[in-house]
This record gives sequence, structure tokens and C-alpha cells, in this order.
Amino acid sequence: MNDATGMKRTGIRWGIVGPSLAFAGLVLLYTIYWFGVSGEVRKTVEAFAARGDKRIATSWDDFSVGGYPFRIKAGFVAPAASAPGAPEEWQWQGEGASLALLPYNLRHAILTLEGEQRLSYRDFRTGERARNEARFTASSARASYVALADRPFGRLAIDIEALEGEHRLGASGATEAMTATRLQLHARPAEEEEGGEVPGSYDLALQAEDVDIAGAAPVPALGPNMTLFLAQTRLRGVPQTDHASLVELMREWQAANGTLAISDLVVKWGPLDLYASGEIGLDAAHRPEGQLDARITGFEGLLDAMVEDGVVEERDARVALAGLVLVSQFQGQKSNEVRVPVIMRDGRLYLGPIAVARLEPLY
Repeated sequence: MNDATGMKRTGIRWGIVGPSLAFAGLVLLYTIYWFGVSGEVRKTVEAFAARGDKRIATSWDDFSVGGYPFRIKAGFVAPAASAPGAPEEWQWQGEGASLALLPYNLRHAILTLEGEQRLSYRDFRTGERARNEARFTASSARASYVALADRPFGRLAIDIEALEGEHRLGASGATEAMTATRLQLHARPAEEEEGGEVPGSYDLALQAEDVDIAGAAPVPALGPNMTLFLAQTRLRGVPQTDHASLVELMREWQAANGTLAISDLVVKWGPLDLYASGEIGLDAAHRPEGQLDARITGFEGLLDAMVEDGVVEERDARVALAGLVLVSQFQGQKSNEVRVPVIMRDGRLYLGPIAVARLEPLY
């Protein structure tokens, strides 16, 4: 009886100790794995900085790796990057940044920017090619990137909240200030409805909420406040390139006859309440070119604002309004809504038959 009791008690103890030892073993293995991977992350970052890169030069004041057990987090104090060989010769300097990897999915990286960020670059839109500088802070500035197998570019999501920034124009010395409640960008390789890849194409979604621009000349007729900007697009003809320059990327994209197909565009800006879709590209002078089919609510109020700001003559506005309203009524539109083509051609932006703005080269 005593032997049986002892065996029973021993079994009970092993029932508790066994799982505990197994759990401790798993923790130990995970810890070894975590420190091994974090060590490789440190070596990779330090080797990259020591070796340098033909396109991008990087530096920082301090670098550390932590985040155990849930993240592998590389933290940077005063990080900086530049592309001295790029046409823009851009330079970026931040107060702080961190790059977090998921130990169970090293293809997923999360970048967080901290404090003030500064970006300077050469302005190709001026004859002097002066340097412009942008500075901004945000309550939250994060980017998530997931690398995809057999794809040159994966899934990217950028989310910025409570943005406050300013943009100084080197050629004129003028400063533009901007605030935004939220900015979001999502990009991923385009796929067919059946699930197959669309070569050289990417789906992009951009949303901006409560954007205020001050310190510069307000946009005629629209004013300084944009309540909402939402665009669902597909970028076609994107070249596979390792350039660290937006200008060089746009050059190759244009040379490949790339286009931007817009499936949904929503803009609420002052008196402008617009929904549109269409396709645009760049002309020989690198200016936007194409046409959007738009639906504008409260078009009469928009025309009144354009007349008041001298964008169009009152007589031209009234003739255009009468014709557009008549056509829209035949098309079954609401009484306060008109259909109008938005045309970009020869460096001019047309709202129906009315030229409303000049279009500058993008590079």
C-alpha cells in the first residue's frame, strides 16, 4: 500500500513538473533563437553602415537592439540617410527611429519615426535648382512593410497622425506650413481577379484628412483647407529599378509609357466636392496629361468661387454652367450635380471647357 501511494504521489509530482520543464525548455530554445536572430540583425546593420552603399549613405549617433521577447527592435538615435549621387541629392535627418521585426515572421518590418524629421533636396522646377527643406513632427508616424516571395516589392502601409510641418522653398525663401489630422498610404503588387500577378503594376491607395496649408498663396477658389482626399489607383508600367531617386524612377516610368489608372478619386476642398475616375500619364515636358470623368456636387458654388478669385470670367462661367447642367439633366443626374470632364493637356488643367490652372513639370 505504501509503495502504491508513493508511486501515485510521484506521478502527481511529475504531472506538474513535466509540463513546467517542457515549457522552460521551449522558453530556453526561443530565447536562444531570439538572441541569435537579434545578433544577426545587429551584425547586418553594422556591416551595412561600415560597407556603405553606392546609392544611399547612412549614419546615426547611437544604435541598440532590444525588444525581447515579442519584438526584435533596432533603435537609432539621430539617424540620417542621403543619396549624394541622385539628381535630387536628398538628405534626411531624424531625431529618432526604430525598426521592429516579428521573431516569427522576419519578412514583416515596422518602422517608427520619433521627434522632428528633416528632408532637404534640390528643386528641379527652378532654374537655380535651389535646395528645398521640409520639416515635420507627428504624434504617430509608422510604416509597415511585408516582403513577398518572388516579388521585387511587397506590401507597404504608411500611417501618420497629427502631422505638423513646414516646407521652405530655397529659390524664393518662402515657407509653407501644413497640418493634417491623418495621412495614409497603402501599396501592394497588383493582382488579377483570378489571383495572378499583373507584371509591373501596383495598387495604391492614398487618403488625407483635414489638411490645412498656410503661409503660401492659397489655391485659387479652393482656399487653404482640404477636408478629404481619397484615391484608389493602379500604377502601371513600373520599372524594376534599384534607384534611390524619385526623379530617376519617374524618368524610367515615363520611358516605359507608364500610366496611373484612377478607379476612385474623392476630393472635398472648399467649394469643390468631386468624385472622378480616369487615367493620366506624363507628356513630353513631364507634366500630367490625361482625362478624368468627374461628377461635381454644388458646381454653381464652385464657379462662383472661381469667378470671385479671378480664375475665370463670369460670362464664361455662366455659359459653361448652363451647358453642363443641361447635359447632366439629360444624363439623369441630381439637380445640384453635374458631370464634367477634367482634362490635362499641354500644361493646362481644364474643367469642362474652362481652363482653370497651369500644370508644372513634375521633374
